[in-house]
Amino acid sequence: MKNTDLIPEIANDMTPRKVKDSQTETHAIVHPDNTNALHNAFGGYLMGLMDVAACVVAFNHAGRKVNTISIDGVRFFRPATLGTILNIHASLNRAFNTSMEIGLKITETDPVNKQELPIAHGYFTFVAIGEDGRPTAVAPVEPDSDEARRRYEQALVRREARIALGKQLQ
Repeated sequence: MKNTDLIPEIANDMTPRKVKDSQTETHAIVHPDNTNALHNAFGGYLMGLMDVAACVVAFNHAGRKVNTISIDGVRFFRPATLGTILNIHASLNRAFNTSMEIGLKITETDPVNKQELPIAHGYFTFVAIGEDGRPTAVAPVEPDSDEARRRYEQALVRREARIALGKQLQ
């Protein structure tokens, strides 16, 4: 069994789960092949790091294979320069029927005062994939802090805005 196969005890349990149960933090370093001529990280490189971290969160929550279905609100605040050690924080904001919104932020830690400085943030939506290859239901998420409750409520606003925009563009 690969570690991204179905985990029945998670996938088949629709009991609400806490945000902290699926969140993750990972790290990366900006290498020369990840940078442009100014030695700043490519935006696509940073988005790739976010996509991988969001995938881990979605898989941990759903207990089954997941796919990215949309990316929203990616914003870059400062360049990540060559040699920067990046902190990638990913947390489930809300689970809908078959989809999950994951909030991400990338920071760097100032080596002098140890303060985390923002590099980028964004919202990635994933869908759980059933054994038939089609979207399948996921358990709800239970916000477990004031910050998680705020993110939970804002995720619904973003979802409704995406749906309304999609209807306008048809």
